[in-house]
Amino acid sequence: MWPRKRSQRPPRLQAELDDGPLTRVLTHLEAQIAAQGNNLAECNDRGALSYPIEQALRDPGEDWDRRMHRLLVFSTLPDAHVLAGHWRSWSPASADAMLLQAFADIARARAGDASSDLSATVSLCRDAAEVAPTDPAPWVALLSYYRLLRAPWTQVHPIWTAVKTRDPWNREAHWQMLHYVSPEECGSNALTVQFTDSVVVSEPAGSPVAALSLAASLNRYRRALAAGGITALTARRHWDQPHERALVDKAVATWTQPGFLRHAAALADLNLLAYVLTKATRLQDAWPVFEATAAIATSWPWELDGDPLREVREWHSRAFRNRNPRPTR
Repeated sequence: MWPRKRSQRPPRLQAELDDGPLTRVLTHLEAQIAAQGNNLAECNDRGALSYPIEQALRDPGEDWDRRMHRLLVFSTLPDAHVLAGHWRSWSPASADAMLLQAFADIARARAGDASSDLSATVSLCRDAAEVAPTDPAPWVALLSYYRLLRAPWTQVHPIWTAVKTRDPWNREAHWQMLHYVSPEECGSNALTVQFTDSVVVSEPAGSPVAALSLAASLNRYRRALAAGGITALTARRHWDQPHERALVDKAVATWTQPGFLRHAAALADLNLLAYVLTKATRLQDAWPVFEATAAIATSWPWELDGDPLREVREWHSRAFRNRNPRPTR
């Protein structure tokens, strides 16, 4: 899935991760947008912009994990809402066009864009679900929408059930739920533990939600730092606690094994593990994880400490200097 040979290249931020076909579509879109003078509103050939996105979402078939990864990447493009509007005007019955519009609008609202309008989001998702009844994406979009509204569990539960019915280990849906049940949103520490434990007890090895518990652990660590006082001072010992250490040890032992993580966002999970290992001052363990990322970095979680590219490159360099020497033959 990712190159195994050693590399000292500095990491680069790449939202599409190691999805080669997606990279080619994004490069094509960038060229098309530049050809329009960065003024998409005046674009006359809307099909030329829409078709590459449509094809990229169609190619995975019912590989819902790959489709969701591509849909999320497209939805966070600066011009995603304009592209979605063009696509819908060109192909109004397209479920994927509706979904791109819904996810793009949600992404803008979550980023604090005051001009974002979510008034049509529910209708878009419901219409997309009718056109593509087996696709979990409309329900994932609804889940994200209701999480944004801090909706009560009575509204969220049937949406969560609809996702699980169609794609039991949908990564994005589980991450949305992890935030929803957190004490910062609609839950508590106890509810977060209950949720992650319920996932761990039944998830298959190497599933798309493999990093859920590690993400929850990182959230607990960050919560302790934010609390200030003695709690913040003792937060550095978080990763030495038996439960947390066992969680990290298991990830270190398995995640870099060829073929263990096969989902579309595997490199994002490896970035999370590398970040956690730097916080736990386990730089010798971090280097093989950095190698497994093939120098592809994600903004989160490195952005938690400042500029993500600067942070990941600094820790990549430190881990390389502290790596275990390779045995000589």
